[in-house]
Amino acid sequence: MLAPALGILLAAVGAVFGAPGLVVVGVLLAAVGVLRSLWSRRGLRGVTYERQLSADRAMWGESIDLHVTVRNPKLLPVPWLQVHDHITEDAVIEDRELLPSGRPGWAVLQTTWTLGWFERVTRRMTLLADRRGVVSFGLVRLRVADLFARTSAVEEIETQASYRVVPRIVPVRVAARSSLMAGSARATRGLFEEPSLFTGVRPYQPGDRLRRVHWKATARRGRPLSRRFDPGREREAVIVVDMQTVAGPYWQMMFDDDLAEGLCVAAASLARSLLDDGIAVGLAVNAYSGRPQRTLNVPVNAGPGQLERLADALAGVSSFASVPFGMLLTELPRRVPTGASLFVLTTRDPADLGAGLPRLARQGFAVSLLAYGPSAPEHVARARLLRIHASVLTLDPDWRSADALDLAA
Repeated sequence: MLAPALGILLAAVGAVFGAPGLVVVGVLLAAVGVLRSLWSRRGLRGVTYERQLSADRAMWGESIDLHVTVRNPKLLPVPWLQVHDHITEDAVIEDRELLPSGRPGWAVLQTTWTLGWFERVTRRMTLLADRRGVVSFGLVRLRVADLFARTSAVEEIETQASYRVVPRIVPVRVAARSSLMAGSARATRGLFEEPSLFTGVRPYQPGDRLRRVHWKATARRGRPLSRRFDPGREREAVIVVDMQTVAGPYWQMMFDDDLAEGLCVAAASLARSLLDDGIAVGLAVNAYSGRPQRTLNVPVNAGPGQLERLADALAGVSSFASVPFGMLLTELPRRVPTGASLFVLTTRDPADLGAGLPRLARQGFAVSLLAYGPSAPEHVARARLLRIHASVLTLDPDWRSADALDLAA
């Protein structure tokens, strides 16, 4: 309040001594002081900042529209408003550069606005989905200044928003000598019979339905006979991803970015191919998927929306391992249906994976190692020495531009 008081004093002195110039200076000084007081007290009153995303998920390579709206619902204009919107540092906004933030893992989207009385302004920006992951918005800091660009008021608000960038999904090309679901469709034993697996006849039992009676065999044998079927096995598969892409202890949290992203593309593409064939698919990854979960586990399912659930889960996993891969393999029998097919995606030598894969095969799981990376052929050869079914996965020329995921023996 010093400036208004000084201005009034100058105006009074000028009036007493007949100095019009001093009166004008005093009036202007008082007016500026009053205006600054208004902006410091009421500049941010009622001002709102809103975001609107056109989608909450996008596939790698797509884009999302971001609409940012600022409202000034009062008579007092806001000549200068600066907004610091905190966003995940990996985000990319077209034609805009993010500023560094003092908060680890965050960057700042800075915008400057001029608002008249009762004015609403909306700006459109384009978020580029060129990095797999979850992008979050958080703290918003509003700063308003007077006509002389001196900060008068600061306000912080916490408004949460996020979107996911899921991995690319490409068609799967399977070589003639390979198969995604190796093994027979018949099971050696089971509680339930599969009507499509007819295997002969048996004596009629009370409770058999008429449609099950084999009338021709009954007439030929002279006694009632019913059809017999083999027990069926559910077509279930789990994609198991080893997210450690660099040799050494897993806790170093080092990774090869291209190999990690290629694994995610391969996993999502395999999941879609299996689901299209009517196979129930689950997912297990030894990577962080949000606190406090240190591993990712998506239950086996073939229902609607399963591909979206798997892709969203892959979008959120870290690019480095969170636990030893052997620990994940040890936990699988408690999470995966017995007899399911396990597709193990890895960039490492199978000899480095320990005894987990042979042990799972002995427990009745159909284990297939899918080797990815520059050393994949050598890893397949070593896997076969361990009597593990193995194939090579290839994204040619790379995961960003490959038109298909090739699976070759």
